[in-house]
Amino acid sequence: MIGCHYQTMYRRVRSGDIPALVVGGTYRLRRADVADWLVRRDAIAGAVAGRKERDWPRQSELMLKHLLSGDTDAARRQIDRLLGGGASAADCCDRLFAPALSEVGRLWREGKIAIAEEHRAARAVEGLLERISAARSKPGPRLGTIVVATAAGDAHALAALMVATGLRAEGFTVHYLGAGLPAEEIVELAVRERADLVALSCCVPEHEGLRSAIAALAAAGYETIVGGRGIGRTETLALGAVDYGGSIGEAQRIARDRIRQVAAATDSVV
Repeated sequence: MIGCHYQTMYRRVRSGDIPALVVGGTYRLRRADVADWLVRRDAIAGAVAGRKERDWPRQSELMLKHLLSGDTDAARRQIDRLLGGGASAADCCDRLFAPALSEVGRLWREGKIAIAEEHRAARAVEGLLERISAARSKPGPRLGTIVVATAAGDAHALAALMVATGLRAEGFTVHYLGAGLPAEEIVELAVRERADLVALSCCVPEHEGLRSAIAALAAAGYETIVGGRGIGRTETLALGAVDYGGSIGEAQRIARDRIRQVAAATDSVV
């Protein structure tokens, strides 16, 4: 009915946002009270009245304003409202940060903001992603283990961090390595952590480092999925990756499907 983590509900009840009665150590909530709270939550989080859809363009514009002004406190409050309203990690990455950061990049390329302001915005988003990761980490058994990185020659770490955040929220154990990793280092870590899959982000047009990483991982028996604005699906598959994720939500789906296929194949052999 609500679409949020049970700990979020505990916080709302304990804070008094939703009336509740404790019976035998169990919280009892009236459906009407929950429905009233959902209306208030969606209004605060930016939902479109009558459609139960969040106004993501408006939310992204607001985040852009916070990033350009350096108001990290306001950005954190916005994220907390969205998470409290049930927003997913994938939605925050794909529909909030991605368009806001794209606009930051455009303003920098056109000389309308300084490189320091662009870097400040990126660092702010890194902190917000950590906040999302902490809030959206799923308890219980892990779905699998995934190594996330960018290959040698690509110094853009933020896109890979978004992938790592999205996959953690989906229930994977994620080893995030950052940017510019040599192929042998990625393979070594994947072997050491017994990874089920490797996800590589690509934000540059030169793909030699990516090519080497995919080949080295394949030789070691690892499947690789790739995503990012520096490459498309056709070239990704030509380089030997098993799939291409054009968004965080798509990366989550691909990772689930690939690991389930591997698990099913293993079970059939056993």
